[in-house]
Amino acid sequence: MPLSERQRAISDRLQFDDAGLSRAGIVQVTVAVTPQIRSTRDGDLVLRGYVDEKEIEVVFPASRQAQVTPLLRQLQQKVRVIRQEEVSKGGLSLVDAIKQQLRIDGIWRVRLLAEINGMPVRRFQLVAARWRFHDADGVLHVGGEMPVG
Repeated sequence: MPLSERQRAISDRLQFDDAGLSRAGIVQVTVAVTPQIRSTRDGDLVLRGYVDEKEIEVVFPASRQAQVTPLLRQLQQKVRVIRQEEVSKGGLSLVDAIKQQLRIDGIWRVRLLAEINGMPVRRFQLVAARWRFHDADGVLHVGGEMPVG
């Protein structure tokens, strides 16, 4: 049975993403992600994260979007709980108060932003291939997959 045009496009995108992930060495990093989320024009999902208090961007390729849903649900649940407990008591913003620990297998890349005084501002990005986290009940969730080839 031949693949539909949409299935072929998804398969091609996954192979392209995996090729990019395979070129560089895969690293394992523990990241605390926040519910601050944005999408790129390519359909990638980007979350603000922290590694040892250093701010980074965690990129989930568009081809792995469906597998990010449990993580997004977990972050939304934390938002609801924090709102009920009134973040204002601690003086933290809602986004800064919520951090979900993830163990990510992926690659590092650098995104250059605007220049300040002639020097480029760099933002480190961790492109996720596979990730793991525990939900509020202690259940382990695994998303993504290691690149093939």
